[in-house]
Amino acid sequence: MNIKLSDHFTCGKLVWFALPTIGMILVSTTYDLIDGYFVSNYIGKTAFAAINIIYPYLLAIMAVGMMFGVGGSALIAAELGKGDRERANRYFTMIVKAAFGAGVVLGAAGLYALPTVSELLGATEDMMSYGLPYGRVLLCFMPIAILSYAFQSLLITAEKPQFGLYFSLINMGSNIIFDWLFIVIFGWGMTGAALATAIGMCLNGILPLVYFLRENTSPLRLVKKSGWDIGPLLGAMGNGSSEMVTNVSTALIFIFYNMKLMRFIGEDGVAAYGTVLFVEGIFAAIFYGLAMEATSVVGYHAGAQNYDELQSLLKKGVMLNLGCGIVMFGSAQCFAPFVAEIYLGYDAELCALGIYALRMFAFAFILQGFNEYASAYFTGLGNGRVSAAIAFMRTFVLQSVAIFGLPMLLGTDGLWFAQTFAEVVSTLVAVVFLVKFRHEFMG
Repeated sequence: MNIKLSDHFTCGKLVWFALPTIGMILVSTTYDLIDGYFVSNYIGKTAFAAINIIYPYLLAIMAVGMMFGVGGSALIAAELGKGDRERANRYFTMIVKAAFGAGVVLGAAGLYALPTVSELLGATEDMMSYGLPYGRVLLCFMPIAILSYAFQSLLITAEKPQFGLYFSLINMGSNIIFDWLFIVIFGWGMTGAALATAIGMCLNGILPLVYFLRENTSPLRLVKKSGWDIGPLLGAMGNGSSEMVTNVSTALIFIFYNMKLMRFIGEDGVAAYGTVLFVEGIFAAIFYGLAMEATSVVGYHAGAQNYDELQSLLKKGVMLNLGCGIVMFGSAQCFAPFVAEIYLGYDAELCALGIYALRMFAFAFILQGFNEYASAYFTGLGNGRVSAAIAFMRTFVLQSVAIFGLPMLLGTDGLWFAQTFAEVVSTLVAVVFLVKFRHEFMG
């Protein structure tokens, strides 16, 4: 089915258009799953815990790619909606160059700060011996990593979401092969795990570049003379800041969780939380795929001032996300033992903790998709302030309050319920914003 941004979207068409993106993110999630499996089973639980300590720092840096990709997609889609393809291509080229340049600067800064940041994150001396080699390798590839994150959204705007899935499948295959080769056969340890992931990042960043540098069948291509239009660039960065805020806040929340878990339980708590994160990452892929789709589609129809379609996209998106959330909650309850056994089966007590943590955490899945979609919807409308407010409240403010406050009332259970608390309150906030700013999608 050839779907364009200008189409009328039914629930089925929304799902169908989002499927390649969901698949791409699901496959991308397996990079961490694959690394986690090989590291936990062939290097040990301290190394597994070290990844969970270091990775939030890397994720916070890579989140810049989301800012350029999502904010740039809304900007480019609006120009396509106005019928100005030449300007859309200039903006597209400018966004790609800016994302790569940011990666160079942030990668160098990240390398310099890595040892200090690792200590601040609470890494023990043993964890540092595993985490620093892993982090250093990935930071060397940060320009391509940020570019690959940006292309996740830009491929949707180019009406080629299936390409993201194809590139991610190639990446997944390479990650499995090189993890097995570098860790199991060559015995390169954490350096091998990081190299396997870095090779995949290169594929996800370079293959789209090759496609857009040539004549192609999408509405977008990279042009030689794009120039630097600072106003729209800053506007795109501001509009996409909600997605960057979400990812940076998520990274900080990981850090807060790890700090509290190290205090309450120790390394076992961090390892159990790592299992929860892997499952949450799989489910979040569906929510995030629908949200990324919304940014481009809503951006197009906002540019065309098609208010009937904007209202339809809101209603159908809410229904889809709430339905998915309920199904995911039930799935997490049923399959928690199976997931924990894969990653933590070598330690019965740790495995039991992983099962319990996942089942408690799963209540957050019910409303998570609605809140993701609401934030992305406002990004598509060009209202980056409201989008960022929803994202920041949900992913940082409310979870921080819960992480530091709920354990005083519920003990360790307060940590497992922290995100559920944040999702419930965020839903109320999102509804208030949708009512207050309804003129933006109702005309």
